[in-house]
Amino acid sequence: MAPEGPSTTEPLRRRFRAAGLRALVRCAGAVPPALLESGLRRIGPLALGGQPGAVVSANLNEGAEWLNQHQPSLGSELAGDPAALTRRCGRFAAEQFAHWVRLARGAGPGDRRGDWVDRLVELDPSIEILDRVLARGRGAIIVTAHIGDWELLCARLRRRGHEGAVVGRVRQRDSSHRWLVDMRRAYGAETIPQEATARAALRVLKGGGVLGLLTDLHVKRLDHREVPFLGAAAPTMTAPAAFARAWRAPLVPVRCVRTGPRYTMSVEEPLVLRPDLGRDAAELDLLTRQNEVFSRWIAASPEQWAWYLPRFATDR
Repeated sequence: MAPEGPSTTEPLRRRFRAAGLRALVRCAGAVPPALLESGLRRIGPLALGGQPGAVVSANLNEGAEWLNQHQPSLGSELAGDPAALTRRCGRFAAEQFAHWVRLARGAGPGDRRGDWVDRLVELDPSIEILDRVLARGRGAIIVTAHIGDWELLCARLRRRGHEGAVVGRVRQRDSSHRWLVDMRRAYGAETIPQEATARAALRVLKGGGVLGLLTDLHVKRLDHREVPFLGAAAPTMTAPAAFARAWRAPLVPVRCVRTGPRYTMSVEEPLVLRPDLGRDAAELDLLTRQNEVFSRWIAASPEQWAWYLPRFATDR
């Protein structure tokens, strides 16, 4: 399924936003990266006012008890300054966006414009786990969360020589959203729409490639189950379990988070469907273990998770 082309019914604000993004990419080549990042970091916290800030608060309310147990320093900070995490998330999101602007200028395998990605992202020795999975010749199903910089993760793997694609949303009548698809293409990765049939994704695995899934958010239109996340019941998409069952392969958790002046990409041991459980029980067990990994990542780097994106159901 290919993204729709421009439509006369597309809201004007989206067209302006898309034009602004394209202009920013063109101008970025003439601006030192450090200056671009610094400028964006100044306005980042402002972008999380209003509705995004309300989403941060709602997510924090759901996960407060769990976070107080696993990250007590964060709880103490928020008790004195409830908006502290929102500001930190805003600054980090701005840094992240600066990276995306640079990726949109080209960073594919062999493209010298992307050498900065190799310098910025260090590969943890645990990358051997991914190599071990790929050595079987059946590709790898990578699951990750909206933590750190997931686009840098994908770009770094692509520059390492891994073919593949990511499954993501391709919003219709939104040329600004298609900017993300074009950005991934600029660093060598394709986007498979979430609404596409499983054939396209399984084709990537059949070719021995890497299939990337971002699986930590509540997406109402996709099949989901209630699974603990940060200690609270959260709608969790069932797609990872479906792919694991269809391809008879494990899920490989990978994250790319800032650790000092650089980012570190690390890989966890694969999550395997338990053959001793029935279909529903095995699915719930796999998704529970996946969410436990994500929750642990968030506790370790709370300001690097996208708290401003919806995670928990709003009708409870």
